[in-house]
Amino acid sequence: MPGLDSLKDVALRPWPTDKDDESSRDVVLQKIEQLAAERGHLRNITEQSLQAEIDAGKDALDDAKDSSEGGDEEKKPLTFEERRDEIIKMQWEMSTHLEFARFSAANALDLISLVLSADPNKRAPSSFSQTFRTEGLDKGLPFGSMGLAREDHKFDVVRAPEQQRRDEQQKRQDLVAKAARLEALDAATDEILKAAKNLEKEVRKETKYWQEIVSISDKGWPIHRTRSDKLPAPFAVRYGFPEASPHFKARGSAPLRMDNDGGIVLDPNLALKPKTLRIRVIEGGEITGSSQRPVETTGEGLAVEKSIRLARDSLLEEELFHEMGLETRQLLPYGVRLRDSVITVDAPGTDTSVRQLLIDCIPREDKIPERKDHTYDWLAQATAEALRLLLTHEHSMRLYRRTQLPPPLTSRQPEKKSPPLLRTLLAMLHHLHNVDSLFSYLSTVSNTLSSAGLEAPLETSREESFVRLRDSLGKSINKDLSATDQLLDMFTKPLTGIATLTLPSGAGSQTEQLLIAIRTVIGAPTFGTEYKLTLPSSLATDLGLSTENRFQTTADIVSYLDWVLSLHVAHRVLRNEYTDRAAVRSNEARVTIASKSSKKGPPAKHNITVELREGLLALHLSNPQEPSQESHSWTGKGDVVPLKEKVQSWVG
Repeated sequence: MPGLDSLKDVALRPWPTDKDDESSRDVVLQKIEQLAAERGHLRNITEQSLQAEIDAGKDALDDAKDSSEGGDEEKKPLTFEERRDEIIKMQWEMSTHLEFARFSAANALDLISLVLSADPNKRAPSSFSQTFRTEGLDKGLPFGSMGLAREDHKFDVVRAPEQQRRDEQQKRQDLVAKAARLEALDAATDEILKAAKNLEKEVRKETKYWQEIVSISDKGWPIHRTRSDKLPAPFAVRYGFPEASPHFKARGSAPLRMDNDGGIVLDPNLALKPKTLRIRVIEGGEITGSSQRPVETTGEGLAVEKSIRLARDSLLEEELFHEMGLETRQLLPYGVRLRDSVITVDAPGTDTSVRQLLIDCIPREDKIPERKDHTYDWLAQATAEALRLLLTHEHSMRLYRRTQLPPPLTSRQPEKKSPPLLRTLLAMLHHLHNVDSLFSYLSTVSNTLSSAGLEAPLETSREESFVRLRDSLGKSINKDLSATDQLLDMFTKPLTGIATLTLPSGAGSQTEQLLIAIRTVIGAPTFGTEYKLTLPSSLATDLGLSTENRFQTTADIVSYLDWVLSLHVAHRVLRNEYTDRAAVRSNEARVTIASKSSKKGPPAKHNITVELREGLLALHLSNPQEPSQESHSWTGKGDVVPLKEKVQSWVG
């Protein structure tokens, strides 16, 4: 070929490399691999083949030069037959190359699949080509018939420079590995020390936290796990009352969180400012009494325990004020009002002034203004303590009712009533005021009659249930209730006071008594205080009165008693004293007594009127023949003249 003559002077030289690594083993191996890839196996490369390639390259250059020189000439257009032959030739070449590529890919796939089939878990006939399955596997070619292995160069002869380089590299690797191990050991030591310190810190925190938990539990506070069971607050303390209202029952629990030092962090519910109930007594427009703040115990204990106690007390005070606020809606006719977060209760006072109780809930830290009048501090403090006892009693009664057999099921929902707190307070205040007023009047009457020589013993009981307290507690059928709850339950029931006044009588007469029952109920059917007066049947018959009489106010029964006792003294005591000479009228407390008969003329008649008014006994003497009148009164203080002797001195 003439084009190869231009390649005769071409010299084959290796690719330029770094001077330091031209003869290195890696470079030589790389060149050999490159030549094998370009020219096939090395055994086919000879001097004659290389010379032939040089000559062929020279002619090629000449042909290329000639073709380049003649490129400027105009090319002749191809005919239809030439273009068709060229396209057919190109299609044949493309199909040949595609077939070769497909054959090479199938061989590579079969080779890889055959090598992998050495593993029993990877023997899948579908991973081989169709030709290999037909010509190989179907004709008995076993799986795993070809394998791969790494060549061991252990017995290869290594030159001295290469061996030296390997030794130096091994020394460097050993030194680096040793340094890495030392560095890793140092890092592991630091991590272990750090973990030990963290463990010690966590142990200290856990120890302190559990000590405080145990301390709180030993004080009687119930501890329970939280629902979330998270690490910062795995436990919670329940300081509220289990029988409280739903709103306050939900507020009665607080999680015990752990701070950075292991102590218990106060929950926001515990950190709130505690509140207390304040009772003030206003009389005549001035504050005459105020309740005291609860005394805080200064015993030993943790700060969180003190906070729990304050939170419990504050929750009780808030619930108490809340329940009383709901109860005010039903007690408006009794002078109970709620305005500006202050409950105003009209309490019975003296005759000359109006007394009111102001109830509010204030923070404990608020300053109480100074005042001079402390007359009714006892009343305000007793009222506050009584309200707290009534609320705790209501909690006990709720528990008692829950433990009893439920009522029959009905479609009607049971009505939820507010606990009788203010209602019980009003009942006690009105009952004691009315009972004391009536008993004071009866005591004055008894002393006045005694000073007049008419013995009238008086027996009183402010509350009938208190007289039978010992027997009622001992014979109570509610064994599940404590004695305290049974005692407090008496205050929520109708209050009944009893007074027995023995009527004065003459010598040889039968003893008779007036029985007065004072019953107070703030609710149906009485809605206040009711007085029931029971007269002896004989007295009622003699005076023409009914045996039982009912009154709504103290003034009414006092006026009636004055009239009845005046009638009794006139119609029964004086008339029995002067049987033959005395005459009476049915509706007047007056007796007409005739003088003893004499020879000088007819006996004179003396009209003696008995008047008893508000504990003052008075006798008035009037004579139809004489216009002058005489009177005498007994007040029960220093009177020594008996009534009968005074009448004897008048009538003779």
